[in-house]
Amino acid sequence: MEYSLFGAIERSFAQLGDPRLRWVIVKSLALALVIGALIWIAAGFLVGMIPTFQIGWIGEGPNRWLNEGVRWLAGLAAFLLPFLLFPASFGVIVSLFLEEVADAVEARHYPHLGKAHGIPVWTGIVSGLKFFGLLVGINLLLLPIYLLLLFVPPTGLILFYAVNGRLIGSEYFEQVGLRRAPVAEVTAAHEASHWEVAFCGFVPGFAYLVGGDPRLEVPRRSTPRTVVPAGAVALAGRYSGIYPRPSPGGWQLIGHTDTVLWDVRREPPALLRPGVRVRFLNLGEAQ
Repeated sequence: MEYSLFGAIERSFAQLGDPRLRWVIVKSLALALVIGALIWIAAGFLVGMIPTFQIGWIGEGPNRWLNEGVRWLAGLAAFLLPFLLFPASFGVIVSLFLEEVADAVEARHYPHLGKAHGIPVWTGIVSGLKFFGLLVGINLLLLPIYLLLLFVPPTGLILFYAVNGRLIGSEYFEQVGLRRAPVAEVTAAHEASHWEVAFCGFVPGFAYLVGGDPRLEVPRRSTPRTVVPAGAVALAGRYSGIYPRPSPGGWQLIGHTDTVLWDVRREPPALLRPGVRVRFLNLGEAQ
């Protein structure tokens, strides 16, 4: 099967022979190592600045042990910090060269797609900073678990790279999508489509809409969101839908509406039912 998992893995390893891809990996790795070294130096400097403190009622010996313990823990954190941030640094740096990676992959495996629009520089910078913040935040939350799993090797390493690999893969998928379908183009195609409710499900009030522009057919996110806000307009496969209430979801979000889709005080409670035709309007532009 052309798009099977094993086929994708095979193409990924074959792509490593491309000099363009190897150069992106080498320079991204070098820059990430430099950033890691700078973080390590800065963290070590901060550890050295930790003042000695005294708690009068516990005595000199316990005070010495307490100070040594604090410095030891701070030193361990300073040692681990570059390793924890390395995937984030590497991922953000590679995202800066995403155009080169995507061009190399598409030229080899998808030459029929033609030249992509590319990602505006500002969009790439903002997306990269958000992604870096997300990676750092998640890894800091998981830090206690990482430290506990140090005593059960190699489970901590497996968890670390599984979490970060999933996040990085999701980020690259969205970035590549932006190259071929700018947000304004997606919104315009969605508004111009003649949508109709095919069926309802998932949660009360959620309608699966069909009849969209073929260009809007996109796969689900590789990493579902924990919470999607009520009113979020989304795409997945050949369907479009609107989340009637906050809930987990893996569809690609493209907009938002304040329309109430499910109200138990209404008869019937569901605003959208099979066969109903739906039209989307950009009220922001209309105003």
